[in-house]
Amino acid sequence: MKHIQVAENQEEAVCVIRSFLKKGFISKEIYLLAYDKEWAQHLTEATHTKKYRMAEQGIFETAVNMLLSREDELLSKMASLGLSNREANRYIEEIRQGHVVVVGAQSQFIPY
Repeated sequence: MKHIQVAENQEEAVCVIRSFLKKGFISKEIYLLAYDKEWAQHLTEATHTKKYRMAEQGIFETAVNMLLSREDELLSKMASLGLSNREANRYIEEIRQGHVVVVGAQSQFIPY
């Protein structure tokens, strides 16, 4: 299951994260995407949400992202979180405007 919401600033992002937690997401299932990498990392650390790592994207995609623009990198990350090209392009517009895209992505694991 995935849930996506756009926040206009840091305070709103924190409120969105809290609402995701109330909906049953755990902090390691919540990702923050913003244009400024350092700001996004700071917000991720401050809110204890998931750091986007190679495990989510794969070693090859991570290496390729080092050569891409920030927008291409964000589009690639959104795709690996299950967003369609159409969704990713819509949210990249929000990111360009300085907004934060909050993605809650629960695995499809079904315990037996």
